[in-house]
Parts: sequence; C-alpha cells; structure tokens
Amino acid sequence: MKILIQLLLIISVLSYSKAQNLTQSTNLNITKSWYQQPNGYIYPVAIDIPINPMPDDGYPVCILLHGNGGNGAQIINQFLNLFECHVLIAPTGYLNSWNLCTENSDAPDLEMMNELIDTIQQFNNINPNKIRVLGLSNGAGLANSLYIENLNPGVDRICAAISHLNEFQYHLGDFYKIGINTNSSISYCGYNQVSNPITSRKYLSISNDNDPTIPYHGGYSPVGIDFLDAEDAIYAIAQNQGFNGVKINWPGVPISNPLIFEYSYLSGNVVHIRGNAQHSLNFSQMDYIKSFFDDCPSSLYLHGNSKKKIKVFPNPTNENITISLDEFNGNIQTEVFDIIGNRLQLTNKTTLCLKDYSKGIYLLKVTYGYSVEEIKVIKE
Repeated sequence: MKILIQLLLIISVLSYSKAQNLTQSTNLNITKSWYQQPNGYIYPVAIDIPINPMPDDGYPVCILLHGNGGNGAQIINQFLNLFECHVLIAPTGYLNSWNLCTENSDAPDLEMMNELIDTIQQFNNINPNKIRVLGLSNGAGLANSLYIENLNPGVDRICAAISHLNEFQYHLGDFYKIGINTNSSISYCGYNQVSNPITSRKYLSISNDNDPTIPYHGGYSPVGIDFLDAEDAIYAIAQNQGFNGVKINWPGVPISNPLIFEYSYLSGNVVHIRGNAQHSLNFSQMDYIKSFFDDCPSSLYLHGNSKKKIKVFPNPTNENITISLDEFNGNIQTEVFDIIGNRLQLTNKTTLCLKDYSKGIYLLKVTYGYSVEEIKVIKE
C-alpha cells in the first residue's frame, strides 16, 4: 500500500507539471549539495518568455550559460533581442562560474543541467524536442561537457562560443567525462572516463583567432587549461557525428560582414566559425547563432528599443554615441558591458566614446529615475 501511494503521488506530480505552462514567474531554481555547500546551494534560474505566439508544438528553448563572473539575468538581457521566438532560461553558477577544473567552484553543474532540462521538458507550452544550449567562454566549457555527457535526445543543438574543447574533455582520441570530481592535481584533472556523445545533435563552435584568453591554435591558456586547436576540435566533433572525410585544412569559407570564416561538416550540422572579435562576439557571429538555432525573423534585432523612450545615435557607430530620453530632464547613468558581461564603462555623460573598443556588440544599461533600460549597440 505504501508503494502504491508513493507511485500515485509521483504520477500526480508529473501530471500536474505537464498540465502547466512555463511562465515568467515559474520557479525553476535547483538545489544541489556538495562539500563546498553541504547545506545546499540554490542555483537561481532566470526566465524570459517570448511575446510571439506559441507554435503548435510548443516554444523552443535556449538555455544560456554565462561566462566566468556573469549571471543568468545578465546573459538573458544580452540575448533578449537576438532570440525572439525562443524561451530563454539561464541559471547562475556557484561563485558565478562553472566547474571545469581550475575554477573556485567544484559544484555538480552537470547534475543541475540534466535536472533543469528534464524539468523544462515537462511544461505544456515547451517543445521537449527543441532544447538548445548556448554557452559563452566558461559557459562554453559547460556546454561542451553537456555535449559529451548528456544523453537526452531532446537537446538537439549546442553552441560553444568564445571557447572550444579543452584537453581534459578530449584526449588520446576519445571524449572524456569527469570520473568523481575535478581535481587539478591528478592527470587530466579527473576527466578519466571515456564518453560516447549521442550522434543526433547539431553543433556550432565559435572562436576568434585573435582571442587573448582562449588560444585559437591550442595550447596553454591564462585560465589554466590547455586547449585543442579550434579546427582540430570541430573535426573531432564532426567525426563523432558520423563524418568520415578529411579535415578542412583551408581557411574556411568567407561570409558576412564583419568577415567571418565558416568550416562546415555534414551539410551544416557541425560547424565552426572563425572570427577576429577577440574574447567576444561580433554581429556576424551573433547572426549566425540566430540562424543556426532556427529562430524567427527579427523585428527588433539589435537595433530596437522595447520601450521606445531612449534614443542612441548613431547605432551602429565607429566612435561616439549620444543618448537622449524623451520627456526626461533628470540624471542619466550609463553602464557599458561587453557581450560576456564585463563592465567596461560607467558614466553620467550622455555622449560616450567607443573609439578604442573592438568591433562587436555592446550592451548599454541606462538608469534614469526609477527606470532601467538595456540597449544593444554595434561598434563597427
């Protein structure tokens, strides 16, 4: 009888979850315990639901993984105008990082991700077969670990941006997952169990050949990890997904403006994009992500301001921008962030100089009175 009651309770919970729609106010927070947090750490999970009508088979989902020092709410704000037809979901890592090896966090981030994905798939307005993952920098490392270890077929696309496979994750001709825990004092930091990634996913890698943090051609990085060559890394993933041909050894196909180079395998199911946006993303790379994830055509993409009150001119710019507000005469404070969430500038001036910034996309956070608005600006 006790077992029967437990089964009925489980069925009831699952049925309740499935009958619900995911909303802005849904609590997706997940608690995990380990030696650094024996009483449990609550992973905060930010959510954004698109205003576009729900498709018949439910919304696709993009799980966003922030870089080291970032957080979930911040990365949603960065991609809000890019993904207009995806539900955006973004957890915040312990100590604002993800556990790859040398970080201060030893959190069970993959356990959290597996649970989060399983939970998301239960909601009535979500397409359980269109769960996508986009990670930036440190978050790209977690996205790659998810590619290697997660077996959920509903995760159909993964993008690792501003980083690529490291030598812990792929060495001696195989993909590896963490055995018990990461440990920088042992061989390959504890990545000692061979893993066989499922072969039903599309995969996109974006790296920059002038990145000062993640070496494009492989080797030691300032983050304390050795990386593969970016083009070797994508070839290993293409082979895992069924490609039997030779590696692309030419400079890729030049496309878009700003110029990027495409290395495409398996009819575009496995792709590497090489750019020169340093440790960031440029407009072309962002646009490629949007297309790769099959998001809907954009209405506000990058240039729109949802509240229509703040004006930024010119946008795009190659030097200065001027901020103006309709019907507001008080003080304005503007913060400038790069695409991975590093704050570059804080000012009360209405004219900002971006002359010394690299080409790419930047986020302005404008505070006036009791209101805050965020606007994307393109530096050409």
